[in-house]
Amino acid sequence: MVPGLILIGVGALFFLSNLHIFYLREWVRFWPAILIAGGIVKLVDSTVAGGRVFGGVLVGFGGIFLARNLGYIDLGMREIWPLFLVGLGLLLLFQRTAEWHVKVPNPSEARVSDVNTLNVSAIFGGAKRVLTTQDFQGGHVLALFGGVELDLRQAAIVGDRAVLEIDAMFGGVELKIPQSWNAVVEGTGIFGGYADNTLQTNPALVPGVKQLIVKGAAVFGGVDVKN
Repeated sequence: MVPGLILIGVGALFFLSNLHIFYLREWVRFWPAILIAGGIVKLVDSTVAGGRVFGGVLVGFGGIFLARNLGYIDLGMREIWPLFLVGLGLLLLFQRTAEWHVKVPNPSEARVSDVNTLNVSAIFGGAKRVLTTQDFQGGHVLALFGGVELDLRQAAIVGDRAVLEIDAMFGGVELKIPQSWNAVVEGTGIFGGYADNTLQTNPALVPGVKQLIVKGAAVFGGVDVKN
């Protein structure tokens, strides 16, 4: 539904531009405002430090590119690129308790874990995790120029729900959940995709259905939730 609406909106803008009703070229320079808006949403909505830092990084880069496009600063990519390292360093500092995966000796093997709160980051590499905990309480996953495969099909939630924040920037995350869980995907795609490919269970027919709320942002990346 969302991709279709996006295509309709983009097509309408180009059509109006061709008719000289709406001058698209004048508005293209404002594209960094999308990063700023997404970052602000992430700052307000996130419940973990890593998620808030990710939102702050989006706001920072969006502000720099917007100021550059509007002529307030005269900087090229040659001057700007070191800031990517600064942003990466901030993520490292505030994700210091996370399990990092910069490279994987054997990517085909998934690591089995029974931790209750997940905190995994994959940077320029990949990570595969299988959780078997019977008291899953949520957590945070970050894929930055990398990929994460997360399997929760053997896990369980003690309460009614759990919240998992997943952020992907130039990377991808695949999340598999049990069929007895209902996923509530509230993620935002910014030049990327946040897909809910799960089959929902009717709580009226099956009492005690657990909810997994998936939040986060996919920036030039993708997050796929399936059961």
